[in-house]
Amino acid sequence: MNRHSIFALCAVLGFSVSGVSMAQGLPPDKEAAAKAAKAAKVKFKWGKSMKSAQKQSEETGLPIVLLFTGTSWCGYCIKLEKEILSKKEFKQGMDGVAIGVKFEFGSPDFSKSKEAKEYGIRGVPAMVVVDAQGKELGRTGYVPGRSPVQYVEFFKKYAPKPAEAR
Repeated sequence: MNRHSIFALCAVLGFSVSGVSMAQGLPPDKEAAAKAAKAAKVKFKWGKSMKSAQKQSEETGLPIVLLFTGTSWCGYCIKLEKEILSKKEFKQGMDGVAIGVKFEFGSPDFSKSKEAKEYGIRGVPAMVVVDAQGKELGRTGYVPGRSPVQYVEFFKKYAPKPAEAR
């Protein structure tokens, strides 16, 4: 294997060569710091585009929370929205923790949704945590008695750790 092949292989695998990240030309610790700085500025909101969320996730290192819901017909979806998602403690607590994408279904027949099929959604509400490539990291749903802060703590498990904690 020649030198160019080794560099190409390292770039594909995401390794650094001579302490420089092949992805952006920054040392790994500076690249991580740049991502962490971007992540800290992300204000949580529910978007509708998976593609846009994946791009933002790649730039920041933040996970994506996919919300599958039907607030016009599903009682537990309405409870999740009212008791958790609409609360200030949840909205502010999720800043810098994750990127949100909401799939709102107007009827109980969500089986035609590509994303619902991809993540094996059989009932709503469902919240699936994924990485920038769409790989599932975890999931939850409506849990009676769980507070907005407890939901935030659940999602923080998947967020990148601050540099000083590494």
